[in-house]
Amino acid sequence: VKLYYEVSGPNRAEWQGEKEEVLFMLLGSAADLRKTADQQYMNQSVSMFKVLAYDHRNTGQSTIKDEPCTMEDYADDAAALLQAVLPDRLPVHVIGISFGGMVAQHLAIRHPHLIKRLVLCCCATGGAGGMSFPIHDWYAPGVTVEERVTKKIFQANTDRTEAWKEERPTEWQMSVALLSRDEKVGIDEPLRMEGVQRQLEARRAHNTWDSIDKLGGMEVLVLGSVQDNITPPAVLESLVGRIGKGCQSKLDFAWGHSFIAADPSAMPYVNEWLRRSPGGRPASQVWKVVGGTDKGGIVVRTGEDVSSPQAEARLSTGALVEELALKGERLQYRLLRGEGPESGWVAVRLSGGKVLVQRSDEQP
Repeated sequence: VKLYYEVSGPNRAEWQGEKEEVLFMLLGSAADLRKTADQQYMNQSVSMFKVLAYDHRNTGQSTIKDEPCTMEDYADDAAALLQAVLPDRLPVHVIGISFGGMVAQHLAIRHPHLIKRLVLCCCATGGAGGMSFPIHDWYAPGVTVEERVTKKIFQANTDRTEAWKEERPTEWQMSVALLSRDEKVGIDEPLRMEGVQRQLEARRAHNTWDSIDKLGGMEVLVLGSVQDNITPPAVLESLVGRIGKGCQSKLDFAWGHSFIAADPSAMPYVNEWLRRSPGGRPASQVWKVVGGTDKGGIVVRTGEDVSSPQAEARLSTGALVEELALKGERLQYRLLRGEGPESGWVAVRLSGGKVLVQRSDEQP
């Protein structure tokens, strides 16, 4: 088996050099790095990490064989790739998304020495812990590309309803066009659909319920979205409970099944968690609020855009915050010390140049 892979990042200077961390990314069912939607997962990550991503066997530009394979085969593929491409960087952080999260579970059980910290996104244990939606139904004989895309859109995000479709026709048409184009990538290549079917067969047999508790000694973060109807939060809660000690979770991201690619707060959260010191204190940049002395603090907004809703309370002058993301002159933060909203977006400086927040060596 030959595996197609890409390595990229980190693009932001503050995460280069001594702060560079490798993130091994395992993508979902039928993923193909030629697809726009799958590249978006890398796009959200390469600013902060040196990302290694690849096409699983039987999909994308990797080897396709119309023969049975197992989840253990997929895990062993991942281990072999990691050891061949980055042998001098082991162990590394691993993030598994959807089907990739299932593979990552088997990888962690079979090859724990390769993993520094593990992030599992929108994936199930199978077995007694419950399973994600049976997406093999989308690839059944006779299902057209248009039908498959429509099923995906509605199942992946509970906010995507018939009413939403009618209210936002342009957004609907753009979503259908993007996913339809992705569905047709490589469709005429030999054994393309046979390979997808072989992967989905392995997915249907996925079951780590009786062995996932072996990860109790590993630092694991489970992430999900309340709008996800492919892997609902209840299924993820079973995963968290079964892993037990050492497993943390955050299951309230927006945007449904694709939250890692679509929710702008998701990867900064992953970055913060992966870089957290063993003692639990954030290892990322601390900022101090120096503006707003005449108004009791500075304005906080709920989103990156300056037109997004303003929080009811201001962030107090003198407060210390942790950087989650920095985009131009907009800082996404988490409150460490002081008064104000626990999180949000603030301006680094006013349009006239007056500094509102500045980097600080102070500790909370």
